[in-house]
Amino acid sequence: MNHLDDDAELHALGLTSPERAAEIEAHITECDACRARVVAAEAVAASLAATLPPIPVAAPSRRPWWPALATAAAVIFAFAGVIEGNAARTADRETRRTSVALTAIASSHFSHATLVSERSVVAKALYARNGAWCYIIATGGPVGAHVVVHRGAAARDAGVMGPGAPSTLFIQDLGWADEVDVVAGGRVVAHGKLVY
Repeated sequence: MNHLDDDAELHALGLTSPERAAEIEAHITECDACRARVVAAEAVAASLAATLPPIPVAAPSRRPWWPALATAAAVIFAFAGVIEGNAARTADRETRRTSVALTAIASSHFSHATLVSERSVVAKALYARNGAWCYIIATGGPVGAHVVVHRGAAARDAGVMGPGAPSTLFIQDLGWADEVDVVAGGRVVAHGKLVY
């Protein structure tokens, strides 16, 4: 390679291609004259840079705080509306379920049985004498307990007791069940015999 010409200054300013910069770096490790020229060009570039006025940096924009607050409030209100809507639908479903049960009780001859239960559970079964329905009511029972009805050797899961205190389950088409269990976590927490 011959001595550097204008490439010494261009290299000092970082304006050469990566390939040309690699050639120049290799050359100045062996050529004292060209190394001195690049060092001088770098010194001039540094002193010129020191005399330049600073580049103004744009101040961070101060956005008003209220759009973010309005957005957060909208999200909260939308979420609350969904929760409230779900709660209203659940309450409506429970009201209809209770209304059906109370109508059946009011228009039927029925019996009742107190279920033998664990210490914290109090449960009763109200049931139609013709075997058409059974209404299980329990307090202190685990959430999500199932009611299992027995007729002879056959048993069937009649469903999950509704949430609330007390929790309830209205079973239609009972079909002369002999016994009823409230089952939670795989164990019987209340049991009773139905006598017609």
